Amino acid sequence: MKKTAPLPQNLLQSKRWHWHIPSEKTKDAVRSLVLTPPHLVKSTPVRSVYRCGDYYLKFERSPDLWSAFRKSVHPKARVEYENGRNLAAAGIPAVDCLGWGKLGGTNVLVTRAMPGYIPLDKYYYEQIVYGGGNADRLVSEIAAFLKKFFDAGFCHGDLHFGNILYHPGSNSLAWVDLIEIEHPGSVEPAARRFMSRCIVTLREGLSRTQMLHAIREVGAAETDTEAETFYFAEVRRTAQHLIETWEKRSGQALSGYAKFADAMPCPGAPDRTMLLRKDWLGRPLLPKEEAAKGMPAGCELIRTADEAEAECLYLRSIYLQALRVKHRRVAAFARPDELWLEPLPDGLSGSFANGDPDVAFFWRTLDEMMIETPASSVCRLPDGSFYLTDLTHVYAGFEE
Repeated sequence: MKKTAPLPQNLLQSKRWHWHIPSEKTKDAVRSLVLTPPHLVKSTPVRSVYRCGDYYLKFERSPDLWSAFRKSVHPKARVEYENGRNLAAAGIPAVDCLGWGKLGGTNVLVTRAMPGYIPLDKYYYEQIVYGGGNADRLVSEIAAFLKKFFDAGFCHGDLHFGNILYHPGSNSLAWVDLIEIEHPGSVEPAARRFMSRCIVTLREGLSRTQMLHAIREVGAAETDTEAETFYFAEVRRTAQHLIETWEKRSGQALSGYAKFADAMPCPGAPDRTMLLRKDWLGRPLLPKEEAAKGMPAGCELIRTADEAEAECLYLRSIYLQALRVKHRRVAAFARPDELWLEPLPDGLSGSFANGDPDVAFFWRTLDEMMIETPASSVCRLPDGSFYLTDLTHVYAGFEE
């Protein structure tokens, strides 16, 4: 969707602003800025973020009179600013909140740009999951960062790794998007465990040992047994939630919703639609340019008996990816009945040692996720992680 600026370009020039910016230099710089579309970072009907030189400006606007009244009385920008000051006072790294302003029902948060920092979830998938890097150091840093946050008495109502930034050069972490942070002064064990569930979302890049160690390090468990109980409860909860919301998600996946796939004409059959699957970073598994020329080398074609069967296989792959289960993904769905499977990875092995705790941990994970598959469909990658090779022999929890 095209980003458009929902706010007039001269908005900051208004004399009716009530500014709360301690630094006069920053205040003068902000008021002199002219907001133009090239500076727009992202926009929704109620929120716009601009990059202006060394500053980010996050505007909150009101879609109706009631919302305008609420934001006038209780501006979100003020909440974020105060949260940023509280974090700074406690020595918790976060985006530098310089101040905020209010103009009726519109308010703006002013923060300093953080060169070199990127979203943690983006870095993790690029470098660890897809790049094959070792996660030991990064995960220990994440666990220590969260533990310090909890130990300082902070809570977060929407704790996921998109709300944390990472600087690869300095191995530094910092909070961003501070609106959901609270500071009750102490964190109960149940609340710590609830927030620590985000650790389990790293499972696609972690071994059993790494996962249990991270759960212990963040303070959600004291022993491996407790950490396993925590882990399995969370993967079960995640799968149950996915099934409860499956009608909406599957509809999006089949309609070409941008989060799941890009829609394009089928090569050689422009009257048919092809859905190009995306990975966790929003990248098509097959570049459009390659797909337009025909099925790339290494891919495999499955032509099913009917559209319902093809849709089921495509949705199985969506289900497995949503639960972070490595498998041979459907890279493209050429409706109504053709599926292109991505190339198999190198170095797959089908040998498993008797009594290997990692194997038992894997099968228990699948069971909690309501996924069934024969042992013949499971292989191991060179890094020791598990990989499902045959979607046709998988039963996924959304299937009746």
